Amino acid sequence: MAIVFALFADQPAATRAIDELRRATESRQHPAYPVQSHERSPLDGNYLPESATETGRNTLVAMIAGAVVGLVFGSIAGATLDLVGLTVGIGAAFGLLTGVLSGLLGGMMAGTRLPKQPLREAAAGLGEGRVLLTIEVEDVREVDSVEALLEAHAGDSIGSC
Repeated sequence: MAIVFALFADQPAATRAIDELRRATESRQHPAYPVQSHERSPLDGNYLPESATETGRNTLVAMIAGAVVGLVFGSIAGATLDLVGLTVGIGAAFGLLTGVLSGLLGGMMAGTRLPKQPLREAAAGLGEGRVLLTIEVEDVREVDSVEALLEAHAGDSIGSC
């Protein structure tokens, strides 16, 4: 799955491109694409599709950090606390599991829905009536045809991520 984006000079130009993208036609050989229109910067990642954000990467980083911290604290707890049945191995295992789950929860809830870097750079060009369109393309082989369609409708700063 890919996100294709383009800047347009004004709303009417963007609307013409949106109409073409949302209409499935046999002559153009393309399906109807989901299109979002953005007029303000910075982009809010909460309203973008999952593939347009860095949620997956940020959540993975949080899970790894949580795993390391949980492993360290669990190992220390297993080695120093005098609890029946608690060994270093069991403490490390429970610490690792707790850290991974805490990282997963924290990563998903703590504002990790940051738009991808190319989208943030394109959104910097918003203002003075300019409109940014983001199109979610399921088949990566169709990215070139969507970019060509955006270029045919006078799109600027066309790219994909």
